[in-house]
Amino acid sequence: MSEPGVPILLSLPEPDRPHFRNLALIRPQLPTERQLELVENLARTLASPHLLALIARTPHWLVHPPVLHGLAANEATPEGLRRDLEMAVSLFDLMREMDRAPEGEKAERAEAVKALYQELPGELRPVVKQMAKHMARSVHATGTTLELPPLPSGDPDWEALLRLPPAPGPVRPAYRMSSADRTAQAESTLVQEDLGRFLADEESRVRIAALRNPALSEDTLHGALEAAQAPGLFEEIYQEARWYFKESIREALWTSPFCPGELARRMGATRDLILALERGAAAPGGLDRRRLRRVVSLFTQAEESEYQYLTWWAKRKAPTMLRVIKVFFDRLQRRRATQASGLSPSQAEGRWVSLEERVFLANQATQPEQIQAALRDPDPQVFQVALENPGLAPRDLLPAIPALDGHRAERLAANRTWSAHPAVKEALLHNPHLSEPTALTLLAGLDGPPRLLLDLLRDQRLPHLAVKRLAQERLRAAYEGMDVPQRILALRHSGGELIRHLPAEVFRDEEVLRLLVSDRQVDPAILLRLARNKQTPREVLERIAGHPALMAHPAVMSELLLNPKTPREAARRIWTFLSPSEQQQLLRSPHLPMALRALGQLSPGPAQP
Repeated sequence: MSEPGVPILLSLPEPDRPHFRNLALIRPQLPTERQLELVENLARTLASPHLLALIARTPHWLVHPPVLHGLAANEATPEGLRRDLEMAVSLFDLMREMDRAPEGEKAERAEAVKALYQELPGELRPVVKQMAKHMARSVHATGTTLELPPLPSGDPDWEALLRLPPAPGPVRPAYRMSSADRTAQAESTLVQEDLGRFLADEESRVRIAALRNPALSEDTLHGALEAAQAPGLFEEIYQEARWYFKESIREALWTSPFCPGELARRMGATRDLILALERGAAAPGGLDRRRLRRVVSLFTQAEESEYQYLTWWAKRKAPTMLRVIKVFFDRLQRRRATQASGLSPSQAEGRWVSLEERVFLANQATQPEQIQAALRDPDPQVFQVALENPGLAPRDLLPAIPALDGHRAERLAANRTWSAHPAVKEALLHNPHLSEPTALTLLAGLDGPPRLLLDLLRDQRLPHLAVKRLAQERLRAAYEGMDVPQRILALRHSGGELIRHLPAEVFRDEEVLRLLVSDRQVDPAILLRLARNKQTPREVLERIAGHPALMAHPAVMSELLLNPKTPREAARRIWTFLSPSEQQQLLRSPHLPMALRALGQLSPGPAQP
């Protein structure tokens, strides 16, 4: 079968392409149980808005409740689509609550269900109808129905299926973070879009913090180089050892039209020298006199900062040239030396170091700077020797783990001493190059608080869905094993993240939610998550509407009003607290319930000047 959607496939980031291939291949057919399980896992764990939009625009997947609930619970789902899906979820919650409601309230709740159904977009109504039939009766003994929406036919328009909808709702003013906050977020964020924005920042320390972030990918860095016009960014990338040896990054630096002239000349001379050496090695007679003179001329033009790359290249491609490079480097050092005795201690960092010396240093070093340099050495032999150094401490090893390649990550995971260290295992699990079997083995032997599992589920760089699935299962088991006070404490410490990853378990436990909301010092972020989620019980929404912190957080009030499950009296009371401008913003949202929309149209608008 031909590759589906090749042009749109190339426009997606590299980690999203395998998922797009799987979705595109199974989309035209009736899904099997294994395929539905795959779609459900992707709907819950993917961080790509484009792929989540593709799942949300496939009706014969949405009729299966786990897929619908997974998309509605995933905060990475595009805002417009997610609100529509949450409305469908809340419709079924209202139907279930209507069956359990007292006789006097059933009529009112039935009207709420009808009104909410009328507000659903046209493409979701057949899905909701089919799911309602499935809830009301079963067609045969298995309890499933074969009346699925029609399967897609013909060549799909992948660009339209992956297109993001415009963000609805009130437009909040952008918040400008301080320099210190931007630097701190650039060091710790896992979101590639944020890293691209920090790389374009006008302050150098923010850009440097983003470049040192282990989560920064080559695709994001390539995009920043294509759009960058600040000369400082090019020098900062060049000075980072992590990117200095990357051939693709060096090529992007050299070919960029905004690259500073001195840096382009420096890298261009090295590029010409390597090309001349490769051509000479491929020639039948080797280097003739003319080519030899050109190579010598290029060696004399090479800058001191380029000899590390030349050495790394020679070790991989031409080991016989290592001695020649050392001769020219020593010649450069002698020419630049100011003392007859050679380099002073302050200049020792610029001395060329052979492989034997680096292996010896990796085995005997006691200073943290020397050990960390050995762990970052381009030669894997030096890294292996550094792991056996008795002076190696976790504080020296942990900063190097996020940037390890797959080979070194596997070596570290197989090390008998360090693979048993809890902090090392946790850091290895966040390395995107670790293989899936190794990651599953490490996770199975990792015992720790729910925070460790939440960090794994939160990390967007992890490519293995099986690892995230196991982390979610262990988090679910840990949550179900807690008593009520422990669950409340876990929800507080996670800032409400448990609500995203364990929606069924959290929303089923109404007692915990009521006690959590009753606390006057509750985190407003938790109130916001509960107010915006359409699976939150009505009693909990009513308690949030009466919470004393409500007036200080207009975003919570807005989400309560946009939630169709909020009790009508509580919604009317909150509506009166809003200013005329805030009311007008909410009236422009397509997700405002009709009862409040009618109330807003009757109320007087903002005063005209």
